[in-house]
Amino acid sequence: MYIDESGIEDNSCREYGWSVIGKRCYGEKVYQHKSRISMIAGLCHKEIIAPIIFDGNCNSNIFETYVRDILIKELRHGQIVVMDNINFHKNSEVKRLIESVGCSILFLPTYSPDLNPIEHYWFKIKNEIRKNASKFEQFLDAVYYTLKKVTNLSH
Repeated sequence: MYIDESGIEDNSCREYGWSVIGKRCYGEKVYQHKSRISMIAGLCHKEIIAPIIFDGNCNSNIFETYVRDILIKELRHGQIVVMDNINFHKNSEVKRLIESVGCSILFLPTYSPDLNPIEHYWFKIKNEIRKNASKFEQFLDAVYYTLKKVTNLSH
């Protein structure tokens, strides 16, 4: 199981547009963002597992809570949990929790997001969020809608 977190700012918008051939495409972009929405999830057999959404950035406390309250309920004995080398992944309590359900941890080499297939899913999910953001009054609703559409998120 590959685990990773990703974030998106509430001023995100589509990064492309359409116009008449020969005419430049212009659009407005708000540069002042108010908040950041973060997501954590696992990827196992091309399926997003145990996703969560929260305001702000991820840190040791949030990641440890995610592992304790959500992730370990989805892990099966003998699974290998693959993560990047960010400091809060190396938290001793995170290691203890994962190993307590009979799983082991493998850390990816530093600066190698290309080795974590969930990165490709985050790219697609964030593009979908940008596409849907204008349909919702609250940015968080766009994030929730998109994750629910592409995962097994139920609450």
